[in-house]
Amino acid sequence: MKTIISSKILFFILICSMFSSSCGSKKELISEENPIDTSGGDVPVQWRVTEFTFTSSKTYNSSFDDVALDVIFTHTDGTELKVPAFWDTDNNWKVRFAPTLTGNWTYKTVCSDPGNTGLHNKTGTLTCGAYTGNLDIYKHGFIKTTPNIRYFTYDDGTPFLYLGDTQWNMAANSLINFKKIVDKRVLQGFTVCQSGPSNAKYNLSDGITPGDLFGFNDLDTRFQYLADKGLVHANAQLFFVSELGWNRAKYSDAYLEKLCRYWVARYSAYPVMWTTAQECDKDFYHGRLNATGNDENPYYDSTTNPWKLVANWIYKYDPYKHPQTAHMEYVSFTNASNSSFKDLPGHSWFAVQWAPAKNGQLDFNVPKDFWNNGQGKPAPNYEGLYDHLWTLEFGARMQGWTAYLNGMYGFGYGAADIWSYNSTYNMDKPTVRDGITITIADKNTKWEQSVEFPSAYQMGYMRNFFNSIEWWNLTPRFNDPVWFGNNGSWYSVASKNNDLYVAYFYNNTNKYTGTLKGLAKVSYSVQWYNPITGIFNAATTVTIADGTYVIGDKPDINDWVLLVKKK
Repeated sequence: MKTIISSKILFFILICSMFSSSCGSKKELISEENPIDTSGGDVPVQWRVTEFTFTSSKTYNSSFDDVALDVIFTHTDGTELKVPAFWDTDNNWKVRFAPTLTGNWTYKTVCSDPGNTGLHNKTGTLTCGAYTGNLDIYKHGFIKTTPNIRYFTYDDGTPFLYLGDTQWNMAANSLINFKKIVDKRVLQGFTVCQSGPSNAKYNLSDGITPGDLFGFNDLDTRFQYLADKGLVHANAQLFFVSELGWNRAKYSDAYLEKLCRYWVARYSAYPVMWTTAQECDKDFYHGRLNATGNDENPYYDSTTNPWKLVANWIYKYDPYKHPQTAHMEYVSFTNASNSSFKDLPGHSWFAVQWAPAKNGQLDFNVPKDFWNNGQGKPAPNYEGLYDHLWTLEFGARMQGWTAYLNGMYGFGYGAADIWSYNSTYNMDKPTVRDGITITIADKNTKWEQSVEFPSAYQMGYMRNFFNSIEWWNLTPRFNDPVWFGNNGSWYSVASKNNDLYVAYFYNNTNKYTGTLKGLAKVSYSVQWYNPITGIFNAATTVTIADGTYVIGDKPDINDWVLLVKKK
């Protein structure tokens, strides 16, 4: 894994080094593809982004550097949100606001230059209507974390099933192709897009200039499209992680803080989750040698990691306090126990990078560490092995089931030419991993084919299965012999007390399973679920006499899921 990680880092370094008022105008950002319902006419809608434009009465040498603008929104119930605004061409300033409550709001602008009559002390009112569409993210509200609840929820407390699609260099593909991929992922059942700003069409190392706004506007369109489709956007901030290593001298702390504020101003009003930067927790592989014998990151260690500053500033300026994490190094280097970000004020979940063994029993010590030492935070398997890059259909599918049944309550899927558009990474030779051979031809699969991979549809089947039960009440049983006795299988088991059991068997050379334990002496419904087709076999009824259930053989040698429910 070390060689693979090093190659990936080198690859990314290469691609990345390149309201009704007299004072403001209001525009609701609504796409033609997904019009949203309002309570009547031009009315802001709860949880949907609404944009206001203000015009500066002064011209500055650098609008980005010389002046700051905040807009304070206050609801009649006393709720107050201080939302940063951002400079966007000429003398125009914009604020993006997502009302968290229906009803009446007032707003007041606060400018760092009180003499700017176009920006300072402007007031207005708006009335927010209820959302009446079909997208869960607006019916239930933005995603949040709650102390000692190990899964994500919507704002109203409804559990949120995290199923992510990975598009690290989202901005590299054309907007037309990007929309086609997103549309397909929505149909396949994904709920999250995981992205990074690699290949964003701006250069922040010399300050923000008018020329950089084109790149931000391009990102705006993509953020908006994801929001219109109802996807949560788990996004990394600003640029690829290595930028604050080799190029750190160009980013003073003061400038970096302004950049973080600017990112929040542009994107916090969308349904987002902050992931800080790729593999920055704990220290972007500081002290580990790459293939040429050099330190992968000689610039900072876990104590001096500048991405901690980024995380703190994003949290400082975010009025919605969206879930925040730092994409983690591979689990052999970083886990919950030694995370360098876990105690930061805004850190509320772990973005785990774990590739459980596909040709043997997984290492339960990995999910156990996040379960026992993860401060009760959600810990989705954010990055595993991508289909047709490091694994194939079975391996991609297997990772999702093992994540959910081992208490991670979320999975980040990835596929060739979508995880990184037009990537040339590791294309020169086949890869053999976990007994699976990925050929050069596999790796060269283009996004038009990979968006249709069976494994992507199988992620949707997995989601359907978990939505048919109260998945958030499942407790992982790991390798606890009190709950399961193995009989030569490779497995993951979780249960809701002894009322419901889910067992996943991925041994693909035999039909072995094992014995469920701790059952009540009553009747249970037993049913096999095929994760390849998304179809249940016929249910049978068994009566438990001694608290155990000997499962018997799987229907065939493929991976299968067993659902056992108390009747």
